[in-house]
Amino acid sequence: MSLHLYNTLTNKKELFKPIQEDYVRIYSCGQTIYDDVHVGNARTYSAWDILNRYLKWKGYDVFHIMNITDVGHLTDDADQGEDKVEKAAKKEKLEPMELVTRQILLFYKEIEKLNIDFADIYPRATGHMVEMIEAVKKILKHGYAYEKNGTIYFNVMKFEKDYGYPVLGGRKLEDLLAGEGGRVSEDELKEKNSHYDFALWIKADKGHMMKWPSPWGEGYPGWHLECSVMSTKYLGKVFDIHTGGIDHIFPHHPNERAQNITMNKTDEEPIKYWLHSDFITVNGEKMSKSKGNFYTIRELLEEYEPEAIRTLFASTHYRSQSDFSISSLEEAEKKLERLRNTIRKAKESKGGDKDNLLRAIENVKNEFEDAMDDDLNTPLALSKLIQFTGKINNNLDSKPNILDEAVITLEELAGILGIDLSEKREKSQDAAPYIDFILEIREKLRKEKLYSIADEIRDELQKKGLAIEDTEEGARWYIKGKT
Repeated sequence: MSLHLYNTLTNKKELFKPIQEDYVRIYSCGQTIYDDVHVGNARTYSAWDILNRYLKWKGYDVFHIMNITDVGHLTDDADQGEDKVEKAAKKEKLEPMELVTRQILLFYKEIEKLNIDFADIYPRATGHMVEMIEAVKKILKHGYAYEKNGTIYFNVMKFEKDYGYPVLGGRKLEDLLAGEGGRVSEDELKEKNSHYDFALWIKADKGHMMKWPSPWGEGYPGWHLECSVMSTKYLGKVFDIHTGGIDHIFPHHPNERAQNITMNKTDEEPIKYWLHSDFITVNGEKMSKSKGNFYTIRELLEEYEPEAIRTLFASTHYRSQSDFSISSLEEAEKKLERLRNTIRKAKESKGGDKDNLLRAIENVKNEFEDAMDDDLNTPLALSKLIQFTGKINNNLDSKPNILDEAVITLEELAGILGIDLSEKREKSQDAAPYIDFILEIREKLRKEKLYSIADEIRDELQKKGLAIEDTEEGARWYIKGKT
């Protein structure tokens, strides 16, 4: 089976065929850089990391761009409200770019800890003002935009390409105003020719902090324009894949598509495949700071391994809504430990003369690839790896070279899901004698059937970051691989 991806442009799974053989160009909508990376952001970025890793594993060269929005993303995601960066900067009494600099550094650190491969370029909106102004000029020249009091609006009703519908979501244009992104104030309607029109360049109010000179006066770019300009600058007028969250299906991505087609004056689809990840809920509810169910990645990494978080993300398909909870994260930890325990057992085994694992190794490769070829079915792919651990555990008397191959296969395939199975922390030589002594006492308590006290010791050690495994030879311990 060849790779098939669900294309939101056509609302169906399609055989993936890049424009250039063996070379894939991808643009991902990235962080609006005013706040910390939360679990929902991380789940989406992990999905595209898996896409990149899998394409490379399949033999493609991948050129990946992920933007950083540092201006123009307003609080209602359309053409109204405060700039999100400015609002956050004012609250913290910082200059906007001071806040942006701090948050970019945190963003890089956190995605690296999550074992998300860096994109090839992270272009910033503020670094592309010249190109954005030129793009607005082209759209005006081609007759698809108009000026009202220093703001430039895209004329959706004149756009022949149906504004992306019924593609990119399958809804009709007249139904869009019922959606969250379609709300338009009476004041704004006085400026626009139509409910559907959106801003390419916005006139800056007197108190607006981030603004640039333009032929239409001081202003700043519309959120949608930024991605059109940055994607085409680095990937060309036509490229392979555009990714984002399900919330981008309207209005962000139809606006992008319309801009790309009109500024480049082309009848060809500018992006061949549009991929969208679904939302994440927390304990069954929408994540919200006011509800107290808002988790940042920085907070989670203080208590949990990044590999456990990546295992949790891989346990749900990127197009399915995922519910996050601490209990689900703890279940992911168990899956992770099962994978690691198998590797430890295989490495410690002296082996034998059997070759039963050879077929299992070949089967898991094929089954994993079949799952991933079906629109990146990571939960099925992960389940195949879990099943494979049972095959390894039942065949520890295999030839040493076959056991080595099984371990390499398990580590390689898990790595495609962004799960690093290596132990990242070694035993502390200073603490080791004390931990061993505590476990000796615990073992004596177990022999005396004082299980509740023994379990309490185990639980306390685990809270300190130790993993305890009871074996026939006694308790084994290691420090969890969190960073």
